[in-house]
Amino acid sequence: MNVQRRGGEAERLHPGAYPVFAQLVQNRVAAHLHIAEGYVSRAYCIRPSQFFLQTRGERHVSQARQLVMYLAHVELGLSLEHVGHRYHRHRSTAAYACRVTESRRDDPEFDELVSQLETLISLKDDPLFFSVCGEAYDEAFAQGF
Repeated sequence: MNVQRRGGEAERLHPGAYPVFAQLVQNRVAAHLHIAEGYVSRAYCIRPSQFFLQTRGERHVSQARQLVMYLAHVELGLSLEHVGHRYHRHRSTAAYACRVTESRRDDPEFDELVSQLETLISLKDDPLFFSVCGEAYDEAFAQGF
């Protein structure tokens, strides 16, 4: 969101400058993460609640969880600690999930799936998010939502 200053120059609002913008960033990221969980659960034919099991679950469930952890960290910018906490795992497990998913991207079919999911959940294509936050997108995640 641009604000006109007295001198006529436009100033971009920084989401950290106003608590309401910081909350907007958190809410939009949470909404996109929820969407990611829905798409991944649909791609793997599992219930979204299975991401939050205390146990690993079956192989396809753990692979789906690894993928959603990867998307949360890489595409949405959440810290590994936050990702691990959300899915009842340690941050090192979230880091492992990212490494495994990245190596699985060598498979063209899997890479295509991940690319499509990244496009669907990207905050960069969210007009409301960028109309308010603009270039402060990267700075918002430096705080480790």
